[in-house]
Amino acid sequence: MRLYLFTPLIAPAELNQNYKLIAETLRNAGIFVVASNNENNNDFKKEELERLNETGETLLDKMDCIVIEGSQQDQEIGYLLAYAISLRKPLLYLVRKGTPEKIAHGYLTKKNTPEYIHIVQYSAKELAQVVIDFIEQVSSGKGFSQKPTIKFTLRITPRMERYLTAKAKQRKLTKADFLRKFLEEIMEKDEGFKGK
Repeated sequence: MRLYLFTPLIAPAELNQNYKLIAETLRNAGIFVVASNNENNNDFKKEELERLNETGETLLDKMDCIVIEGSQQDQEIGYLLAYAISLRKPLLYLVRKGTPEKIAHGYLTKKNTPEYIHIVQYSAKELAQVVIDFIEQVSSGKGFSQKPTIKFTLRITPRMERYLTAKAKQRKLTKADFLRKFLEEIMEKDEGFKGK
């Protein structure tokens, strides 16, 4: 899983400790992390970033989900929220308990927040568990309707194409939707893959 972690560049020492804890928790869980703050390191290799630049794709396009620590106002938060909403990407919006309401919810309200965006007020003691719970939820796909965003080229034989056409027509689906549903069924039955 690839995750974009947003933390403001300039923050009080207490928040910086929280940022480091979030990044450390994610990496310990085996998550590929790209952090906005270089202090928290990026797992992307230089060659991968150059390839993205050449193809015109953005780094965020490659992310499965986003985590924002929003206890401190920052201009980039609004952009990231709009991006996540437009692509229906799961997003965890973390706000430290005790943060003024105006800062914490300046971008989101309970009424206009989609189900794939989770707003959580945390204390330092529970921060790691909040992050782990979100990752487990995203990994399992529970609570999130994921929009297909990864392009994949598959070459098949004419016989396979005829089969796909017939099966998709039976289920009243497109061939792509039929294949996606078929893969989801396989994933659900695969004991070695469950929860990943």
